[in-house]
Amino acid sequence: MNNTEAPQLDKLEIVKDKFINLISELNDSEFHGFEQFVQSALQEYHGQLHHNHQNEDEDMETEEHDGSFQPVSDVKMMKLGRIIKDLRTRVPVSAEAPGEKTTIPETPEFEGYTEQNTVHVDGFLYSEEDVDDLCDEGKMSRNYCLDCQSRNVAPLNFISHSATVLQLQFLYQVALGDKTKDKVIVDVGSRLGAVVYAGHLFTRARKIIGVEINDWFTKLQQDMIKKYKMDDRIQVMCKDIQTVPELISKEADIVIMNNVFQFFNELPIQQQIWKFIRAETKKKSGLLLVTLPSLQEQLKEAGLSASKLLRGWVKEVKLDYEAGWFQELNEDELEEIKQVHLYKVL
Repeated sequence: MNNTEAPQLDKLEIVKDKFINLISELNDSEFHGFEQFVQSALQEYHGQLHHNHQNEDEDMETEEHDGSFQPVSDVKMMKLGRIIKDLRTRVPVSAEAPGEKTTIPETPEFEGYTEQNTVHVDGFLYSEEDVDDLCDEGKMSRNYCLDCQSRNVAPLNFISHSATVLQLQFLYQVALGDKTKDKVIVDVGSRLGAVVYAGHLFTRARKIIGVEINDWFTKLQQDMIKKYKMDDRIQVMCKDIQTVPELISKEADIVIMNNVFQFFNELPIQQQIWKFIRAETKKKSGLLLVTLPSLQEQLKEAGLSASKLLRGWVKEVKLDYEAGWFQELNEDELEEIKQVHLYKVL
């Protein structure tokens, strides 16, 4: 067991014991009254937590996005499409590396998700329409059987560990707009390379660095970069970001993080990494951070106080998701781009 996790578990067990000892002192009539008190107290406490979480967003310093937009040619979109088709032949639908272990977070967002009812489908490689085609072809199902050999079925849950093409377009064309020319972009946890390939095609960044801890994913990206002649501006390194702090404290102008820790690390490790990210990026005022989903959400899911960590660290650049940047978006597509958030280090 991780040493940082043990004290938390010990504390929880001590509190449980104290609670059991308290209720064991009550008779039947007293227990009924105490039960009502506990339910009322828990409801009030949950209400206070929810109110505090709302205040975290309200208290954060913000500025408006400048409205800049970076066009991308059809030729570059077609090249990205060729990369996607190539990757589909190299990786499974889930786009998980051989032997890779992922865990479903024990958070409200993923309540009810289990290994039996959850499917990993890479959002960069497969759009919703692609998933529909796979289902029509019998290569995938949207439902799973609750009782073997019966018609009692329920919808499967789908999880992706990559940004979708639409999210990448919004990230580079809108959120970062005209802010990438001659800059250094660092993608933390680059996996398949979606962010670095799109960065090469969609921007005039001087350098794009992918940092990936998994050697299989690193080799895959390096092969793709060489094949598609992108090694003039892209570099991918097989490193734990915590071992190369200078990348985000000195070299980077822009740091991109797509839900990079939640599925791959236990809470104590997530907390350690987020505190590291904060400490190192704070050293470079004006550094831009792009996250999917928001920093507020990711910090809360990691069991950290978002308001405490964000204070004195970053301000959010408010993005306009409904300004008609692309063709008319449906509700699901709008929710996709709303996952993209931009921040500036104070």
